Amino acid sequence: MMIMFKKAIMLILFTSLFLSFQLRAQEDFSIGPRVGVNWSNVSNVDNSKTLTGGVIGLTSTYSINETVGLTLDALYSREGYKSGINDIKFGYIQIPLYFDLFFGDLGERFRPKIYAGVVPGFLLDVNVNDEDADNDQFDPVNMALSGGLGFNYRTGSRIWLNTDLRAYQGLNDIRDGDVPEGDKVMHNNIQLSVGLAYGLSRWE
Repeated sequence: MMIMFKKAIMLILFTSLFLSFQLRAQEDFSIGPRVGVNWSNVSNVDNSKTLTGGVIGLTSTYSINETVGLTLDALYSREGYKSGINDIKFGYIQIPLYFDLFFGDLGERFRPKIYAGVVPGFLLDVNVNDEDADNDQFDPVNMALSGGLGFNYRTGSRIWLNTDLRAYQGLNDIRDGDVPEGDKVMHNNIQLSVGLAYGLSRWE
């Protein structure tokens, strides 16, 4: 119950942040829901296997000009790995920040894009084989580098369908405490997601 309460509070705070941005940048700003799937694993765990999880939250883009933008998301991401008979799953609130480069002519319905950025993640919960585990064994903050490609397709005058394929590489050990540099256990993740963004009126 406490974990669910924390999730709700975090989502409310991030939603409020997004809406405040929208009020200040209505002409250049788009916002909407995002949902997708993760294929995740970790480094330096013998015989670890990929685990499938989900991601859900909000996506937003600030259009600097017709070809360049910044994307800021607030996502709940479920990821982890398989080790022997155990499924180890982590729940993070992630705040990806990307620098976007859009291709195609201004006004086209279909616009490919590439992007790169950083992804801070804040640990909410851990479980092993669907049983709660001790969060104190793990670092409460996970940092990752990320990049990806995708496209935006305009389905209406102010509605865009966003499709994205992203790769994440963790930068710090997922465990809490000091560990040898060469033995770091770090997340790596491939994510496929779709979203609907409302706005982008200035650069249509």
